[in-house]
Parts: sequence; C-alpha cells; structure tokens
Amino acid sequence: MHKDTDFKNPPRRRIGALAVIRDGEESLLLVKKAYKQGKNWGLPGGAAHADEAPHDTWTREIREETGLDRAPGRLLVVDYVPYSETSGAAEGINFVFDGGAASDTEIRLPEREGEEPEITDFQFVPLYRLSEFVTPLTEKRIRSAVAVLEDNTSSAYLAEGRPRR
Repeated sequence: MHKDTDFKNPPRRRIGALAVIRDGEESLLLVKKAYKQGKNWGLPGGAAHADEAPHDTWTREIREETGLDRAPGRLLVVDYVPYSETSGAAEGINFVFDGGAASDTEIRLPEREGEEPEITDFQFVPLYRLSEFVTPLTEKRIRSAVAVLEDNTSSAYLAEGRPRR
C-alpha cells in the first residue's frame, strides 16, 4: 500500500539541469552524448548527484561538458518526465536555465584519460533544424525554453515537453 507520508522511502526520481546557450545568431548549442542511442544530441547538462541542488548541477555539468565556467541564468522551464518502459529510466524533473551566449571557439569538449568521452561533438544548431538532431520530447522542451527566453515571459511548467497550467 502506498503511503503519501512515507518520507523515509520516497519514490526514485532523476533531477536534471540543462542549458540553453546561444551563439548570438539564433542558433543554440547541442552536444552529442555518446551514451545515448538514435538521436543522441541534446542540450548540455546532466543529472544531479545525491544532495546536489539543480543550480549546482548546472554549473558542474556545463563546465564538464563544454568547458564554460559560469552560473546559470534565469530558470526557463521545469519539465516533468515519467518513467520510461522503453529505456527503464526513472521518472524525473529537468530544470532548463538560460546559459547566455557563447561562441564555438569558447567550447572545449571534455577529455577523460583512459575513458571513452561522454560528449563526442558539439554544434550550434538553428531552431529550424532541431528535429534533425533531437527526439520529439527534447525538441518540445527546447522550443518551450527558447519561447520563454525570447518572449521574456515567466518560466514554464511542462509535462513531457508540453505546457501545463
């Protein structure tokens, strides 16, 4: 029986922190993640460690994946993602923050001695080409985050990339 007040055994959830980083030309930074199959491009960022706040995760992950050392800008989107039977991934919540602007000369892919790299490539991609690189869910999340940024509106709450009220 499920108890709503069982704080000692809460459900397992993933927390992710992602960045919208643009090049000043309306294109945004995507990174190619070696551990993903299919359309394996996405926003830079990743999963939180235990007891790590999303903004700290963001700073660590952006530094690890791009070499950029900066703090997150404003929160653009919070996106709830349910458990995936296909991948077995636990349900999760992704926080997408404004990462400001950067150029391709500022990006440095990580080097991992003796290990396969997590990030194998990067590219600034215009919005009209997103579907060539990312899954439909990721595309919805990115488009929502960019809309909040461009329209200077309040942060958006999404569930599986779709706006919720």
